[in-house]
Amino acid sequence: MRHLSFAVNLLIVNSVIFLCSVTFPQAVQAKNLLFVQAGILIQQPDTVENSETENAVIAPTQEATVENQELNSADTFPLKKTIDSSEKQEHRKHSILSIFVSDKKIEQLKTKLIAYGQKHLPRKVRKVYFDVIEKVFDYSILLLFAALILFFIANIAFVLLTLNFTVKRKNQKERFERIYGKMYEEVIMDYIFGNIDWEKALIKLKKIKNKANRRILISVLMNYKANFKGELESFIPEIYLKLNLQQDSLKLAKSRYSHKKVKGIMELTHLYPQGAKGMIKTLINDPNDYVRTEAQIAYVTLNSENPFSFFDNLKQPFAKWAQLSVFYLIRLNQIPVPAFARFLSFKHYNIRNFSLRMITFFQQLEDVSEVIKMVESEMEETRFLAYKAINDLRLYDSRELLKKKFDGETKRNKLEILKAFKNIGDSDDFAFLEEVMKTGSVSLKLEACRSVYYMSQESRDNISKHTKKEIPELELLLAHVKDPRN
Repeated sequence: MRHLSFAVNLLIVNSVIFLCSVTFPQAVQAKNLLFVQAGILIQQPDTVENSETENAVIAPTQEATVENQELNSADTFPLKKTIDSSEKQEHRKHSILSIFVSDKKIEQLKTKLIAYGQKHLPRKVRKVYFDVIEKVFDYSILLLFAALILFFIANIAFVLLTLNFTVKRKNQKERFERIYGKMYEEVIMDYIFGNIDWEKALIKLKKIKNKANRRILISVLMNYKANFKGELESFIPEIYLKLNLQQDSLKLAKSRYSHKKVKGIMELTHLYPQGAKGMIKTLINDPNDYVRTEAQIAYVTLNSENPFSFFDNLKQPFAKWAQLSVFYLIRLNQIPVPAFARFLSFKHYNIRNFSLRMITFFQQLEDVSEVIKMVESEMEETRFLAYKAINDLRLYDSRELLKKKFDGETKRNKLEILKAFKNIGDSDDFAFLEEVMKTGSVSLKLEACRSVYYMSQESRDNISKHTKKEIPELELLLAHVKDPRN
């Protein structure tokens, strides 16, 4: 599809260029004609002023014309023919062909075409041929249309040839990668399982000095590194270093193109970790989002003892994709989990938000006072995560603080506060929830009713004593809360 899109774009660009080259001279000629007409209109008043003089000249002329009315038809025919030829010449002069070619060259071309027809064509075809030439030169728009048709045919042919070439080249490249990839896989497997020694394996790794072949071999090693575990895994970096393939990855990591940098970082992280550590530190603040994210993930992978020490030097944002990837690495590789409460004082709000999520997930109850402080944050998302942490960590002593913050919060955060009372509330909080059920919006009433219903048996009995006059929607709210599908 990418090659087809390129071909279509090429066709459109060529067509626009051609049409611009055709229309621009016509616009210039139209502009000149307007100037000429304007000049004629300016000269018209002079002719009006001299009308008396012209009338004096016209009178004798008319008398002479009357005397010579009886002219021979043989004498008038050449005159008519001359007038017709002059009109045709004038018509030709302003034809479309004259925009591109001078009138002299047009006449020369026409003469040559007629001479060719007289010499080479049979008499029966000659008349039709001459008629076609006359019409083409008299109505040169037909010639322009023919040129346009030929141009588009040539353009389409060029695009199709280009598309065919790119498709063949792509297929050839894929076939090349498939053949050498399969050959390298077999050689490496034989070496790993001890079927051949290194000298013989090196001989079988054909054309390994070729740049494209080295890229194929690196991709094979990356695939084996992801799938082999245990003792077999140690062979992969050994082969990588023996063939000096780390130099190829280092060049990629230092490239000015972001996608090449990312690829180089991934290869060094998995196949040459000891050489990647120093370089990764310089890339955790890279201005490109993709490079920075990959460098941060690599830092956590390579520094299992203190995976989040790069937070101290982080100047760029800690993106959500990096947060998700880091969380996945922590769980997959059993990386020791640090106390995230100490990161809640960092200036980057996304580091604080990530820390709140990790505190909630790993149930870290150390320094919960730092978690409670986050409800005073200016960021709505940070406050939301703090309310969620208070709920999930069951911080019962924060109930009064939540009630105090309720009125000034957004609707989303109000709902999260009400959800927290379902787990940490008691009978003392009934009055607060009752007031929400009377004055709040439908969604707030529903969440307050749910918290009251599940908070305690006492609150459930109290809510059932209310009348429809006090809370008109009470029966509907309770029916919704009691429904197990909700």
